[in-house]
Amino acid sequence: MDEFLKEIQEHDLAPLWEMYENIVVSEPSRSENSMMWKWREMLPLINKSAELVQGDHADHRVLILKNPKLKDKIATTTNILAAFQCVNPGEETSPHRHTPAATRIIIEGSGGGTFVDGKRCEMFEGDLIITPNWTWHCHKNDSENRAIWLDVLDIPLVGSLDAVFGDMKMGQDDHFSNNMGQISDDCYLNGGLTPVTNLMNVKHSPRLRYSFKDAYTAIKNAPKSDDGSQSVNYSNPLDGSGILPTHDSKIISLAKNMKTLRTRTTANAVCIVIKGTGITKIGDITHQWGAKDVFTIPHWSWTTHMSTSDESIIIEISDRQIMEKLNLYRRETAEI
Repeated sequence: MDEFLKEIQEHDLAPLWEMYENIVVSEPSRSENSMMWKWREMLPLINKSAELVQGDHADHRVLILKNPKLKDKIATTTNILAAFQCVNPGEETSPHRHTPAATRIIIEGSGGGTFVDGKRCEMFEGDLIITPNWTWHCHKNDSENRAIWLDVLDIPLVGSLDAVFGDMKMGQDDHFSNNMGQISDDCYLNGGLTPVTNLMNVKHSPRLRYSFKDAYTAIKNAPKSDDGSQSVNYSNPLDGSGILPTHDSKIISLAKNMKTLRTRTTANAVCIVIKGTGITKIGDITHQWGAKDVFTIPHWSWTTHMSTSDESIIIEISDRQIMEKLNLYRRETAEI
């Protein structure tokens, strides 16, 4: 047998019978534990980047949340990359487009805009804005205050498909798409009311900005779970699907001193605390968090949240959309 194994290796073959049990395992495997980035530690570094990163580099004044356990790729968790981006007052980034898609949560902002195929999306704290893949986008801070947001992208996933590419500037023959995403977001604010149009449909939510004001109103009117939590999905107003083909986003309100149902899924997630304080236990890791902290939920990790303040709100962005489309999504619950 040893001679045979050597012979097949010389012909660039591999014996499945020797490795099958290590490939098909009894439950999902993972290479990283949960990570946390505390805002009080991040803010001084963001401040320095705002001062030191200037000129052409300011277009990508971005601090990546790089998970050291994922040594072979630049990622925050398996299929997701998150990063802090800062745009100073008066700055404007160059229009560009690329195959990875992004969801943005505004951390600090009192105006200014993200432009998606020419459509302006105002930036205020807690707002969620999407830049679907292959849409021209840029940022213009015409407010008097700095704008900081959390970028959440599907770059690791797209990279695993060898499909990351883009255009760094608009050419003379380039133009903005004319589709349902260009209709004012005001047309999509009320559930059950959608515009009648001949414009081409899109494979993402045509609503590009979800204000925190709207999300907060929705979650305060959402039914409470047995654990006291309330959740609302950010969804496509046309069909109720996810806002991006690769991202599932939801906002969660936690009840004080009540632990959420212990859950694990095959999806990976990045969470940002919008307000409040609390504790999250993910596997063997326990995070104590406050406003603007960011943490990850790796797939197949038992997770439970608990607020220690009167009101805590978290936004969670995951790759559940992809896992469901590939019929790979699994969810389990257990008693606390």
